[in-house]
Amino acid sequence: MLREHFAKLQPRCPYCRVAREQDSALYIGEVALEEDGDIREGVLICSDPLCQREHPILDGIPVVVTDGPSWAASQLAGVMRRVDLSPFAESMLGDLAGAGSDFDRERGNNGIYAEAHWGVPVPSYLSLIRAGMELLSAPPGGIWIDVGCSVGRGTFELARATGELTVGLDLNFSMLRIAEEVRRRGRVRYRRRRVGLVFDTVDESAPELARENVSFWCADAAAMPFSRGAFRGAFCLNLLDCVQSPLGLLVELGRLVVEGGEVALSTPFDWAVGATASSAWMGGHSQRGPQDGSSLLEFRRILSAECAAGIDTGLLIEAERDGVPWRLRVNERSVTEYAVYFARLRRKG
Repeated sequence: MLREHFAKLQPRCPYCRVAREQDSALYIGEVALEEDGDIREGVLICSDPLCQREHPILDGIPVVVTDGPSWAASQLAGVMRRVDLSPFAESMLGDLAGAGSDFDRERGNNGIYAEAHWGVPVPSYLSLIRAGMELLSAPPGGIWIDVGCSVGRGTFELARATGELTVGLDLNFSMLRIAEEVRRRGRVRYRRRRVGLVFDTVDESAPELARENVSFWCADAAAMPFSRGAFRGAFCLNLLDCVQSPLGLLVELGRLVVEGGEVALSTPFDWAVGATASSAWMGGHSQRGPQDGSSLLEFRRILSAECAAGIDTGLLIEAERDGVPWRLRVNERSVTEYAVYFARLRRKG
C-alpha cells in the first residue's frame, strides 16, 4: 500500500460505521516493512478511542473488515500459505493433500480466474471489461473502485482508462496476492490445472499497465472502508450472485459513488449456494412469485423508480446489455461458458 494512495482515499473503520454508526478515520500505525513509501507490513488503526481496532497490512494489502476473527477463520490458511515453493514441492504437497482439499480448491480457483484475467492470447475477462466500458455514458474519470476485483485485471484497465488512482477490492486474500504481485513486480504467477492434480506453473510478464495508479484492499463488499461518495464510479463485475447479501451490495455501491456517478454491474445470475442463501437470491428460487422466478426481472424491479422508494439502494438502471460471453477454463479439456447480463446504474441526485 502506497502512503500517497492512503492519503487520497482517507479510509474509514467499517466496524464503527456498521456497528456504531460512527464515521471514524483510520491512520497508519506501526510499520514493520516499507520500501520507498510502499508499506508491505504494518497496521491501520481506528482513530476513535472507543474502538481503536487494528487492521493489518499483509504483503502490501490492507485487510479492513468488520469481523477480523471470522475473516481469519476462513482466510488465514491462504494468507499463511507459502508462495515461493518450487513446482516440484507444490506438486508433492498437492498430491499429499489430495483432490477436493482446501489446497486443491484454492490453487484450482486461483488458476481459473488468473487464466481468465491474464491468460494468453486473449483472456476472456477482457470481454467483460470492454462491455462495461462501452456501457458507460462517457469515458471514466476521477477515482474509481473495482468491487470484487479478484486477481485484478479490471482494476488495472480502469486505472489505464481514468489515468487516476483506482482501488481493487476483494475479500479473497490469495487472489489479491496475485493482483498485488502484478502491481509490485509486473509479473503474473499462478498454477494452471492441466488435469486432476496435475498443474503447470505460469510465471509471465504482465502487459504494460498503470501499476502506479492501483491500490488493492481486502474488505467485505457489504461494508467497504470508504466514505460516502468517495468514488466517481464503480465496476462490479460478476459479484452480485456470490455475496451473502446481493441487496446489501447494491446499497453499498449506492453509498460509495457520488451523486450522478455510474456503476457498471454485470452478473450471470449463477447463484453460488455456498455464499448466498437461496432466500437472499433475486429470483431464481420460485416460479410462483410475481416475476415467475426470473432473476433478471426481479433485479429490474428492485432498481426501478417505483420500487426504489421502498428499498432505496440509491441506484437506478439507465442502460442494459445482455448475453455477453464469458469463458472460464477449468482444465485442458473443460470450459464453462456464461451469458452475462450488464447494467449501467446511476446514483440518484
